[in-house]
Amino acid sequence: MQTARRLLPRLASLSRRIRPTFHLDSVNGLSAGRLRDLGVEAVLWDVDGTLMAHHAGRVDPALAAGFEDLLRAPGLRHAIVSNCQEARFAELGEIFPAIPVVLGYETGAGPAFRVRRGPRASWRGPGAAAASSAGGGTPGELRPIRKPSRRLVRAALEELDVADRPEAALVVGDQHFTDIASANLAGVRSVKVSTLHRASFPAPVRCSQRLEAVLYRLKHGRPRPDGA
Repeated sequence: MQTARRLLPRLASLSRRIRPTFHLDSVNGLSAGRLRDLGVEAVLWDVDGTLMAHHAGRVDPALAAGFEDLLRAPGLRHAIVSNCQEARFAELGEIFPAIPVVLGYETGAGPAFRVRRGPRASWRGPGAAAASSAGGGTPGELRPIRKPSRRLVRAALEELDVADRPEAALVVGDQHFTDIASANLAGVRSVKVSTLHRASFPAPVRCSQRLEAVLYRLKHGRPRPDGA
């Protein structure tokens, strides 16, 4: 419900930003060879609904082998862009110790981005010093930056050293109004996958998912999976 309230004022403008570059049934439709053919060097992942059930503790077993193949593929870098809170942020660092996890916060000095690599978290961006001092190294009462956000995507691109080449990046997610809209706002290609284990999400989130599916079909028609 919090996400729905946040998106409502921007619904009209965001509805023009929800069309992905590709539709796939699942992450298993991605291959390292195809990504290389597309010129992709950096993959920005959503987690809940894309790689696992809501707040699960591991990648879904049906996706794990293919996902690991992508992580091991030479020439591909990965990051996670999340709307999660700090407790989940720490969990994601444990689940994905080799992948940077990126969160964002607003400060009086500008945006600050908290990046976790395994057990270690650090601040980036113009508001980094203000964010660190305000929370003693944690975000405290700072206001989070949530998807859909161009800035979150750009921060992840900077972390992967492709900020000057957004055409070399790809966002993978299950939500039109958060993941895909973020990609389009940042000028990055995207893959929309079907939501994993929809029943695992809270009822307000499921309602929001149904609403965005209806809005997408009204604007663009029924999505048809295509290769990426």
